Amino acid sequence: MLQGKIIHSPNYRVSLEGHVIPTEKYDLIKERLVQRKLADDEDFLEPGLPSDELILLVHEREYLEDLKAIRVTRRTWRSELPVNTAIVHSAMYSVSGTVLATEQARQHRFGIHLGGGYHHAFPDHGEGFCYLNDVAIAVRDALNRGICRRPAVVDCDLHQGNGTAAIFAQEPRVMTFSIHQEDIYPLKEKSSLDIGLAAGTGDLDYLRQLEQGMDRVVRFKPDFIFYLAGTDPYKYDKLGGLLLTKKGMNQRDELVLVECAKREIPCVITLAGGYAIELEDTVQLHTQTVAIALSLQRSHP
Repeated sequence: MLQGKIIHSPNYRVSLEGHVIPTEKYDLIKERLVQRKLADDEDFLEPGLPSDELILLVHEREYLEDLKAIRVTRRTWRSELPVNTAIVHSAMYSVSGTVLATEQARQHRFGIHLGGGYHHAFPDHGEGFCYLNDVAIAVRDALNRGICRRPAVVDCDLHQGNGTAAIFAQEPRVMTFSIHQEDIYPLKEKSSLDIGLAAGTGDLDYLRQLEQGMDRVVRFKPDFIFYLAGTDPYKYDKLGGLLLTKKGMNQRDELVLVECAKREIPCVITLAGGYAIELEDTVQLHTQTVAIALSLQRSHP
């Protein structure tokens, strides 16, 4: 049995026929963790639906009312997702999931959420496959409850966390760091630290620049880190042009997570994006992220 719980919900798997998002990955990662004996069935915790008050820590009430009423409006249509109950509820469960993972990180150093990382959602609208910015909500909730005072968001998804950057642009207590491919979606907002990479960037240059970015994060002296571990920098991702190998992706995760462990900074892990040509690659890479965190949790109790 693990020290803490891994957060997962069957509600994350929704029907998106023909869409690039492989929502089946969430259940498959859970299955893979059990198959590899990295976790048992009782090691998983399922989130419920969040309160309105929790969502309103970041999002505007008119937008939340659109989502609850399943309305297609100027606030919801930009998500590039269908507007239906299953998909909206999936986003809501993800909010609770990242908040639960934050509590797990507070207690057990690492909080692992097999979901979340919806960093393109803005307070007043959805965008880029994201309805609700679960990480921003969890950060605000953690600040309000005194769980942390100086959190940092380390976003290693292929795409810049534009929603998160905008939400915390005027919040000096929060550092936002995004390392991403520069010449693709989205229109960029200003993070505390942005490292925009050219298409074709491979393992060596990526890891060198990530290490420099993490040095800046450490200088901020965060007392909590929220890590978006998107697998879309992988060389065979459908949406990107970075060229990280599986070994490079593992080194990326180790660089971030070992830094958290050795400095005893609690870390919340969300999966964010991942759209590899072969679904198996996405599942394998996400599973390896979790495996690294679990290994560090055992060695740094």
